[in-house]
Amino acid sequence: MRAARPLAIALILAGAALAPLPARAQTTAPTTGQTADPAALTARAESGEAAAQYALAERYHHGDGVLQNYARAADWYERAARQGLAEAQNRLGQYYHSGLGRAIDQTEALRWLRAAAEQGDPEHLFNLAMALENGADGSQDPAAAAPTYAAAADQGHVGAMTSLGVLYQNGTGVAQDFARALALYERAAAAGDARAQNNLGLMYVRGTGIGQDYARAVALFQAATDQGLRTAMTNLGVMYANGFGVPHDEARAEALYRAGGQGGAAPASAFTFDPRLVPPTTDPDSLAALESSARAGDPVAAFLLGWVLSQQAPGDPVVMRQAADWFRQAADRGHGAAMANLGLLYQLGLGLPQDYMLAQMWLTLAQATGLDTGAARHALSARMTPKQINTAQARAAAHPRTSTPKPPPHGAAKPMELP
Repeated sequence: MRAARPLAIALILAGAALAPLPARAQTTAPTTGQTADPAALTARAESGEAAAQYALAERYHHGDGVLQNYARAADWYERAARQGLAEAQNRLGQYYHSGLGRAIDQTEALRWLRAAAEQGDPEHLFNLAMALENGADGSQDPAAAAPTYAAAADQGHVGAMTSLGVLYQNGTGVAQDFARALALYERAAAAGDARAQNNLGLMYVRGTGIGQDYARAVALFQAATDQGLRTAMTNLGVMYANGFGVPHDEARAEALYRAGGQGGAAPASAFTFDPRLVPPTTDPDSLAALESSARAGDPVAAFLLGWVLSQQAPGDPVVMRQAADWFRQAADRGHGAAMANLGLLYQLGLGLPQDYMLAQMWLTLAQATGLDTGAARHALSARMTPKQINTAQARAAAHPRTSTPKPPPHGAAKPMELP
């Protein structure tokens, strides 16, 4: 039997890159513009209306009715930010911090994040604190981050509670205080924060500032695992591998280790089917007719052939190579579901060489056809560098199947003094 793995001890810390996040309820910018007619919205934005500029930027940021493009989004965010719109300032600061849509620039990141945070929104305070703790230029100022996290935590921001807890647990930027860390983790974990659940579980495993309790740790790791936190998956696997708080189960441990990793085969259900179509029958005559139509250039027939193969043997690289060929033929002719499936195959390296940039490109193009690939693109972005993401979006914009409006000239709006 394989020796049990050593207990994982790394805490989940707030990353230095502020990745694009799904839109939340807006507090300083109205959301009505996001559902307006695109031409009318663009006209309002170009006339100088800050709310319309922000709404148009959000469309480019999320790929909502347009091809996702962070560089175009950044241009519109900046125009709105210069008019004092906190949401736009916050997003622009994130862009400068992460290198998405703008070159990495810590000075500009802090300038815009501070401008937004000064208006008091806890999410903006949290983003500023993360940028202070882990600078885009490699600088670290946890002493400045701590009171900013605290200000957000005092308003109920659970992510800020967890990040402040990490500082207190490690004694980074503040005096080490396990009791304070424990209290912060408990509050955030009770509110459902996966990082807090994982970190609190680690405290119970170690008995740090609290009585050791493996069963409680397992429950916390499981709660974080259920939310998709990969480190929690690995930590839960360690518990099963060692029989800590649960019966010893090597198979379960290995499954969790794999889940916490990357790549692998896709289940048949992971592939996207075009809801406008009827699944084809798989009798030889029907498939032969489909293949004849596909070879004559019919993208729907090509998609259906790729889908049939993906359902028959989703883990077979030879079969997936054939599926990829049919999906590509349909994707090159603008078929959205085929684009999404081609992106999945590139992401997994299944039947095709693994290539996250091409995966992101095809998922972005699929979104532009009306499919919702937001969750898949966001998950993939977490594994990519800002340069790779920007390159993928540039490739999507250059693809012959795309056509997007021209962005505003950079810096075209008259600068305004920051508050």
